[in-house]
Amino acid sequence: MNLYEIMFILSPDMGEEEREKFISRLNGTITRNKGEVIRLNDLGIKSMTYKIKKKSRGQYVLLYLEGPGAMVAEIERMLRIDENVIRFVVVKLDRHVTRQDLEPKAEPAPAQAEPTTQNEEVGA
Repeated sequence: MNLYEIMFILSPDMGEEEREKFISRLNGTITRNKGEVIRLNDLGIKSMTYKIKKKSRGQYVLLYLEGPGAMVAEIERMLRIDENVIRFVVVKLDRHVTRQDLEPKAEPAPAQAEPTTQNEEVGA
């Protein structure tokens, strides 16, 4: 199985519900084609350097997945058809990249900081 990175920009006009529906449809396409999502990062709405399809902002999403090469053609077809996808790029990752490199890192537990008291001097 190959590892892939997909970056796509969605229309900023999409509502949260529409975006979730699109992501679940994309996940369905990936699983139907014997692929598996490793990590999905929603990077938020960002300004673009230049306007694309008369839009100056977009919702950026980064997706890492594992699957066969035939799966990529179906994913690209889906992204090309959807009118809410402004741009996308699919990159096959180098064979030296492992699945463990792409899996989400566990957040270390924040250290409990002891409250410090400040001594205030009152000047007379």
